[in-house]
Amino acid sequence: MTAQVDPGQAGTRLYGMMRALLALAASGHTAPSPASRGVVTADDAVDAVLQIAIVIEQAVRSGAISEELGVQAGAMLMLVRDYVQPLPPGPGEGPADMVTGDLAALARVLRRGGAEAGFQG
Repeated sequence: MTAQVDPGQAGTRLYGMMRALLALAASGHTAPSPASRGVVTADDAVDAVLQIAIVIEQAVRSGAISEELGVQAGAMLMLVRDYVQPLPPGPGEGPADMVTGDLAALARVLRRGGAEAGFQG
């Protein structure tokens, strides 16, 4: 039997997990990854990406973060989204697929450490 979990408490604990992962990354370490828990589906992950996109957009529109920072965060989020579920062609692209080249360029930046483009993990 699974215990009932308060969604607010779950969010707070998972926010703590995010902060712990950030601290590890800042110190040059990574956390071990256990086997999949079998809880989160690809659809759940895509929905979560959209929720994060809403937060980024609201933060940019309200001036809480700069548009430049919003663009960086949104671009990184689209890398995650493409991994979970491939992105569609970009709006108004016509026959050219700029999305593939854009994703490849950002992935290369991350693989080199991200510093030169202002991306740090």
